[in-house]
Amino acid sequence: MAAVNSVWGIDIGQCALKAMKLVEQKDGQLQVEAFEVVEHSEVLSQPEADAPLIIATSIDEFLRRVDVSDSKVAVSVLGQSSFTRFVKLPPVEKSKIPDIVRFEAEQQIPFPIEEVIWRYQTFQDEDSPEVEAGIFAMKQVDVAEMLTYYANAALEVDIVQMAPLALYNFMKHDDLVAPEGATLLADVGADKTHLVVADGNRIWTRTIQIGGNNFTEALVKSFKLSFAKAEKLKRTAAASKYARQIFQVMRPVFADLVQEIQRSIGYYTQLNRDSRFKSMIGMGNGFRLPGMQKYLEQNLNMPVTRIEGFKGLSAAPENLKDHILSLGVIYGLCLQGIGAATVHTNLLPETIAKKRLWGKKRPMFIAAAACLLLAAGIFVFRSYADRSVLQAPDQQEVLHQAQRVVDKLTTWDRDAGEIKAKVKNEESQIVDFLSLRAYSRIWPAINARVAQSLRLITTSDAERQILAGFPSETDPEKRRALAGQVRSPQAILELIAMLPAESAGEGEETPLRTQLIEELKKTHRPQRDIIYFESLTSEYMDDLTPKEESDESEASRETAMRPPGGLLRDRGRTTRQTRPTAVEKKRGFEIMIRVRTPLPKRQADFRIGQFKDKLKEVIDSDANLEVVGMVGYKTIEAEESSTPSRRSTRVTPTPLPGRLETTPGQSETDIPDEYVDPLFSDESKKESMENDTRYILTLRVAVTGKGLKLPESMATRSEEPTVRSRWSGRSGR
Repeated sequence: MAAVNSVWGIDIGQCALKAMKLVEQKDGQLQVEAFEVVEHSEVLSQPEADAPLIIATSIDEFLRRVDVSDSKVAVSVLGQSSFTRFVKLPPVEKSKIPDIVRFEAEQQIPFPIEEVIWRYQTFQDEDSPEVEAGIFAMKQVDVAEMLTYYANAALEVDIVQMAPLALYNFMKHDDLVAPEGATLLADVGADKTHLVVADGNRIWTRTIQIGGNNFTEALVKSFKLSFAKAEKLKRTAAASKYARQIFQVMRPVFADLVQEIQRSIGYYTQLNRDSRFKSMIGMGNGFRLPGMQKYLEQNLNMPVTRIEGFKGLSAAPENLKDHILSLGVIYGLCLQGIGAATVHTNLLPETIAKKRLWGKKRPMFIAAAACLLLAAGIFVFRSYADRSVLQAPDQQEVLHQAQRVVDKLTTWDRDAGEIKAKVKNEESQIVDFLSLRAYSRIWPAINARVAQSLRLITTSDAERQILAGFPSETDPEKRRALAGQVRSPQAILELIAMLPAESAGEGEETPLRTQLIEELKKTHRPQRDIIYFESLTSEYMDDLTPKEESDESEASRETAMRPPGGLLRDRGRTTRQTRPTAVEKKRGFEIMIRVRTPLPKRQADFRIGQFKDKLKEVIDSDANLEVVGMVGYKTIEAEESSTPSRRSTRVTPTPLPGRLETTPGQSETDIPDEYVDPLFSDESKKESMENDTRYILTLRVAVTGKGLKLPESMATRSEEPTVRSRWSGRSGR
């Protein structure tokens, strides 16, 4: 095992195999311990070149020169067959991110998901809650082809990374990315150019099929030279007496390269409209071409920097600087191998990774099995030794004493279990008894809210204060003074209800209650702004969900019967099917309030509408109550003519008598008892209850609070499902 963390990065290019060994010392310092360049016998892109044989020969030559057995091995795969895409994730739990990313990968990757090797990594800015996922993929055949070369040479690979991502890791580690805006890196190789955009945590890559060989081929065609001579002429163009003609021949290739780079910049800024490119970094042997840097600066209108070395190295071979332009990929691979990279995805196939992992753990399993066998042998030996000692005659009495202690402890344990079971049963009974009173305060609260709602729409603030303090006042004179400040009919009626019925003796002052009744009689009955309560009935319901929501819930259940995660096709667009959310059940009461008012129909409708709205507002303000369905209100005539309810358990009020019809000879003051207002028994027919408008208000009130607070020791048990199911099963509360 190596004393330090070391890794070999290997990149197979068109002209050579390049490799670097990076070592991380115990103090964290990085140094390049070895560096190798193995030139191919032929350029791989040449038509007559046998690429597999050439690559295999170069790998064999590399392994002949160095020993890689004590280090990790990280290799690159060419980027023209790679895929990179960033997607923003919705705000979900971390456990759901893999499923969301897989769905996005299936939609974004332009190949069947089973034909690619893909990995993802999440990125998040420190000052932003948004999370982005980078999806990186390559076709399996391309990765397998590259790994075959190393497998044939018996070289085990630990990390497989795309060349553009290795370049990105190099940019981030050496702090080459602009703090604001986008930075473009162009690695101009022999037959292609890798473009890597680093914009904050966002990565974008593209491979252009233009490289140094395109300049050489232009010289071959123009000057009728061999490829080798044209390559030499290209490298020495600046010192040649024919420099002007040489650059004139290569100008179209320069123009094509600039055009492709400009197209890439334009496409990226179209995808990310808030991004602006700040600088460009030049790498690759193509940047050795004289005039390349200056030409790109002039045509791209941005500063272009050529790499001259790597930062943070404590030591490196002397010849490293001569090849520095072509080592960006293998330096990024090495950084990932030692754990200093920003992107740490690994495209090594899972089958190979698992096989490698099991192979490394095999010695540990063998050692663990040997330890288990040894432990089992020791246990068996120890048990036989202890048994032989205990069976000795002088130990029998000790064994009997120990057995008696064990029996006593067993008995105590059984008794303790019985006591715990009894306590648990008694606690359960206590909880059940308390649950019977859990909602004992709900009805007083509902009655109070109904009375409060009526006062809020029919009395003033001052009158409500008088009504609140009147019962506690005992001085008759002060009572008369307070009653004299009340003006609204509803407030006067409430004061009358608070006073006892009594008659005045000879010479005594008229009772206050009688005075208030006479005060009300001064106003004709149709002008009295009063709402009388006739009855308040209710029915307990374990599900207050309106029928419409229940029907939607049935449709939701039908939808949920479809295969989960299915895809729905809609106008050529693929969308993922989602499960609807089930409607939550709420239990409570359906309350029916019967009221009447002497006001004319139009005024009565307005006043009852006010009462309905205020009643909902006041009930909703209670932490234990919630109006989940305000059915509304209707007159008694409309209720009697409507279709009877399907619920047979609904409380039905006693039918009201019909309209009063007088017969010939019957006086208008001769009114049946059911039409006589008890407070105004001497009024005529026109002033009787016969012309009152009657209404029924129906609303559903859910009980949202926990009712009676249980003792702390019972609080946990009161939330157990068994207790809730018992309460849910009771009806008619």
